[in-house]
Amino acid sequence: MLKPKSPQESFYGSYLYDRIVPADHLLRKINHVVDFSFIGQILQDRYNPDIGRPAEDPEFMLRLCLLQYIYGDSDRQVVENARLNLAYKYFLGVAVDAEVPDYTTVSYFRAQRLGEEKFRSVLEQIVGQCIDKGLVKGNRQIIDSTPIRANITLSSITGLVRKCRENVLKTVVKQNTKIAEKLGLQNAKNVNFSSTEEGLQQEIEAAGELLDSVTDELRAKKISLTEELRKDLELLEKAVADRGKKAKDKLLSPVDPDARMGKKTSTVWPGYKAHIVMDEESGIITGVKTTPANATDGSQLKPLLQEQEEVHAIKPKELTGDKAYDWGENLELLNSNKTIANIGISKQANTRNGACYFTVDDFLYDHENIKLMCPAGHISTNCYREILYHYQLNKPGYAFQFKPSLCNVCPLKSKCVKNKKGRRVYISYYEPYYRQARQRLGTEEGKQAYRNRYKIEQKVADLTRYCGLRRCRYRGLNRADIHTLLATIACNIKRMAKLLWGKPNSYYFESPVAG
Repeated sequence: MLKPKSPQESFYGSYLYDRIVPADHLLRKINHVVDFSFIGQILQDRYNPDIGRPAEDPEFMLRLCLLQYIYGDSDRQVVENARLNLAYKYFLGVAVDAEVPDYTTVSYFRAQRLGEEKFRSVLEQIVGQCIDKGLVKGNRQIIDSTPIRANITLSSITGLVRKCRENVLKTVVKQNTKIAEKLGLQNAKNVNFSSTEEGLQQEIEAAGELLDSVTDELRAKKISLTEELRKDLELLEKAVADRGKKAKDKLLSPVDPDARMGKKTSTVWPGYKAHIVMDEESGIITGVKTTPANATDGSQLKPLLQEQEEVHAIKPKELTGDKAYDWGENLELLNSNKTIANIGISKQANTRNGACYFTVDDFLYDHENIKLMCPAGHISTNCYREILYHYQLNKPGYAFQFKPSLCNVCPLKSKCVKNKKGRRVYISYYEPYYRQARQRLGTEEGKQAYRNRYKIEQKVADLTRYCGLRRCRYRGLNRADIHTLLATIACNIKRMAKLLWGKPNSYYFESPVAG
């Protein structure tokens, strides 16, 4: 059941709010242009009208969560500010002398009442309002990603294996103290961390012995395989397996097992990535997805576009992105959607011993008749199908072989091929889409659209500097997604306030929370 709504009317009525909260205050603007009343319908299944103590109004709690990301407050800080700050009280729709719930209520509401799925529904509702008000038209969108640092402390491989081993023993203690002591609980606590190769080897050996011993105890049914123990064992096994230099998808911390090491240009960070799609004209973010930091940018274009099309029926006329999105699969998708791709294409490198040779771009490809013409005008139809394993797309392509008798007497041979077997050129299945994209970027319209990528860089700066996206507040991929969604919602409603302020037809003149 829900508590009855607390009216803003008190002994002073709304006199203090009108006198102290300026008419152009950010929270007053947001209150006028954004309707949050939908949250009751979204959370209808999370409250029972007949069971339990009266719960806080869901719209009041959502507003409290958003205040955290608008002003960078922690759970404790936002509650304290809601007690003392009249602007907060006005935005929350409570009386001047009204009590504010404990900070633990904020944490419970965010993780249990809403959660990842419901927060995504909130973002969808906000974007829907932007569409209804004409802010999002889908003419041209921009896609990009930004780093999110995990809330963890990195340690050496030795320290990581040791911590995972300690976690297994601590979990065993909960079931049987004597078995935990027999498995080496005291030794795990007393031995100091070591970063030397010898220390690492000792930790690996101790971890292997522990895994074998726990397996024996499980078979003897002296302890049971609980969900917590299963997770701790899996993390220990992964920490041991990741010790190799060539290991991929390495575990960074047992505290946040979903965090991964990411790299973008010269930036390296532990944690996650936020992938966003933004409407270029309005700056409204229409789609967002959180992944571990080692996920490639190109792999997220398709799911982001599909989701916004399913939810909002948005199919952009143009899409702009950097070279991280120049996957053939992405270009094919955009072409099938009749979306113009303003995407940077990586240059075709083809240098041997410092001499520049003709690249695949210098060959004229007829994809309908499967023919290839070289710069000298020779045509090759001698080809066979190959499989393209680049980016794990597994799409076929064609390997064209030019006749050695033509290549060896060709005046352009010094710029084309060094051997006497003739030039061999691989043409990707996606080559027509690549050439189409290059042709687009060669036009003045394409160049201007690509230059406008700075707008999403500004949006990323707003998300990281003023909406708290730079460092994740929570741990685990699901909660990292909540962090990203909250930052995105806060960013969008601030943008709505800026764009719609001064347009009374878009106002909600009273706080929906106030009774």
